[in-house]
Amino acid sequence: MPVPSPTAAPLLFALLSGSPLMTPPVPAPWDVGAARYVELTAEGAGQEHEVDISPGRTTSFVFNALLLSGGVVLEERELFHLVMVDEAHGAITLLPSGALPPGKQLRLTVRFADGAVPASVTFRLVLHLHRAEPQVNVYRQPRSAESYQQESRQERERAERCETKLARAEAEKKSPGGLVGALESRLVWDTKGIEALGIFDIITQPLEELLRVKKAYSYHAQGRVAVDVELMNTGSQSWTPEGAELVGRGGARLNVLHVWPLEPIAPDERRRVRIEAEATEEQARGTYVLKLWEADGPRTVTVRGVTFPQVDTRTHD
Repeated sequence: MPVPSPTAAPLLFALLSGSPLMTPPVPAPWDVGAARYVELTAEGAGQEHEVDISPGRTTSFVFNALLLSGGVVLEERELFHLVMVDEAHGAITLLPSGALPPGKQLRLTVRFADGAVPASVTFRLVLHLHRAEPQVNVYRQPRSAESYQQESRQERERAERCETKLARAEAEKKSPGGLVGALESRLVWDTKGIEALGIFDIITQPLEELLRVKKAYSYHAQGRVAVDVELMNTGSQSWTPEGAELVGRGGARLNVLHVWPLEPIAPDERRRVRIEAEATEEQARGTYVLKLWEADGPRTVTVRGVTFPQVDTRTHD
């Protein structure tokens, strides 16, 4: 059988891409005979891709990325008549020999030259007597390692926050509620309790907002603060709160625990919305901006100048 020309794979690559690096895929350039298309993403790093090969039949891999010099590793390479690697054009051609038994599985690992994620890809080559994939087109969507690591950290932090909230919710289910529950959770402790403050006269709100604050109170207990606002919907559409944040100086945010109730406020209707957050004694002495946002839409409520009453932390005999 004639051996393929060493220029075959780069030539095929050039016909497909028109340049040393292919642009993101569109259906037409990849639709060449029985060519297969494989997409690589950072999220799928580590996944193996099975490819059928057959003795005496060539299988080519065409990448849209430069390959690392010396970064192509093929198990039992001596069982192939031809292994042609063109790192500069991102192309590999394999021609298995008849020494490979049916069902034999070998791994082909390819590393990329730019250091981005995914850094490599592994193919599991499976030998068939009468079936082979002639061409595998591999499109890689690279991401910088720093970007991928940052997203991983953010995902871990979100998971930790969810676990913390779940644990807190489970603990609160076991609480008896009422004053006994407040004592059990140490919101009320010895002679120290919950302090309240009317803040309507000291807060400000942008004039263009359609959800208007009509009453406002703040509360402070051991390790917790809360804001209670009565909102009137002056708009023509219902508004449903979804989340809130309390932002202090320098952008420091309190850990918001609850926004309640998450119920719609109809036009011309008034409803109380309460926000609870964790706060140390030092944090509770600050001034904050309260921002509430709706479930499906851009309308927000922005309340500036939120302060909290101070709790007497002295020990009484």
